[in-house]
Amino acid sequence: MDKKRIGKVTIKEVAQRAGVSTATVSRVVNRSGFVSEELTRRVFEAMRELNYFPNRLARSLKKQRSFTVAYLVPDIDNPIFAKVARGIQDVMEEFSYDVFIYNTRFSDSALLKQLGNLLENHPQGIILSAWHSEKVREAVALIQRVGLPLVIVHSPRDISGVDAILPDDVQGGYEGTKYLLSLGHRHILSLGVQGSVTSTLRGEGYRKAMVEVLGACDEFLMVVAQSFSPQDGYQAVSKALNRGLQPTAIFAHSDSLALGALEAAYERGLRVPEDVSIMGFDGAYAFCTVPKLTTMVIPNYEMGRKAAEKLLRRIQGANHPPSQELFAPTLSPQGSTKARERG
Repeated sequence: MDKKRIGKVTIKEVAQRAGVSTATVSRVVNRSGFVSEELTRRVFEAMRELNYFPNRLARSLKKQRSFTVAYLVPDIDNPIFAKVARGIQDVMEEFSYDVFIYNTRFSDSALLKQLGNLLENHPQGIILSAWHSEKVREAVALIQRVGLPLVIVHSPRDISGVDAILPDDVQGGYEGTKYLLSLGHRHILSLGVQGSVTSTLRGEGYRKAMVEVLGACDEFLMVVAQSFSPQDGYQAVSKALNRGLQPTAIFAHSDSLALGALEAAYERGLRVPEDVSIMGFDGAYAFCTVPKLTTMVIPNYEMGRKAAEKLLRRIQGANHPPSQELFAPTLSPQGSTKARERG
């Protein structure tokens, strides 16, 4: 923009710079009606070039609408959800939305309380990462009743009729187990979580790979912890080793479970990876261990961005049927796994 120019930039000038109609600029500015992602980006680019900053507070008061979205997160300290949140914020900032983050602490009561608080602030939409429970389903039903756009990231998976961005847990479990099998391991312990849908899916991938390569899957090698915590992972692996199981590798269904497996192995004098290879899933703590943890990395930042983009399209009026998008985890080989010596 010409720095010598004096005077207010008009919406017509923004439209000319973006190559769109004034009606399109108005819809983008006021978040009313559907505008394609490409046209929306062109309008915002023109606004930045012309230093056109509409008064958001005035528009909010006039239309009785906020220009905020909410992200309900079960544990903001967890690197998984911190990366999702960053992806959401980066996209929303491009479109001049603020993101309010509500930490629900894996608590049904906290979730319902936080949901009530955020609804009083009249957000334009909600992104939800939660768990599987009846109260979570009640929360989703409430959001749907008030007519707010909703996108689920990671979990829960047992709710239909909602846009969802999910990791491909079955494929990730399959690829991770296939990697351990390719290293020559045959006695691979699967470390999952009791009652977890996510863990069940990763276990399906493990079972598929074992059957494909070995012709069968030994159910005694599939052990479950009470939660995804390192403490419960440690307890489950310790009990398995005390029962006489002698795995040459452990496929943990999360990095946090793998931390517990590492502790249990070291406590028994087992060297990692010389005596037992240990692998995680998600990438949250891959570089927090010695040796560094081999894991299946979930693209959490990219999932957050995709969730934000999908929510924006709903806010702008897109009415296509709800859909689920799966993001494939990628293998990250590190020092906690090695080829099995034959002999």
